[in-house]
Amino acid sequence: MDRSKRKFVRYTGMLGVLLGLSDVGFISLARGKDWGWHNHAFEADNLLAAIRGLTDQSVTKDASGLIQFIAPPIAENGAVVPVGVKVDEGIRVHALALLCEKNPRPLAAYYELSPQAVPFIRTRIKMAETASVIALIRTDVGFISAETLIKVTRGGCGG
Repeated sequence: MDRSKRKFVRYTGMLGVLLGLSDVGFISLARGKDWGWHNHAFEADNLLAAIRGLTDQSVTKDASGLIQFIAPPIAENGAVVPVGVKVDEGIRVHALALLCEKNPRPLAAYYELSPQAVPFIRTRIKMAETASVIALIRTDVGFISAETLIKVTRGGCGG
């Protein structure tokens, strides 16, 4: 038996063992059916509908500066706008969403965080035009939001 056949047999056996352990409850594997639970938020065509798709609770504005944005005030290329969000480490964050007010699909990113994770993310989002970027944070006490204005220039000349 050549090496490729041996590898195939070995990996097939390992997959069978993993599936068997999953069936009896020793390990849990990701299930495909769990991935579609925020479809309404991601498919929403306005900001209010996207927020409603994420929560039916009231959202309070961050007045004490718990949420900080790490983003340029002016982005030269709306196709790749670097955005970071840092939350005070005293706050236990369960989920973090980034929304862009004037995009055709406002929900740009959604992250679920472990309780042990440092509440800090960095990503790049696409922005159609100059707009407010909103961070929506789910905590133990409810939902908190903060926003910042990012200007998108046309061709890097301002505007």
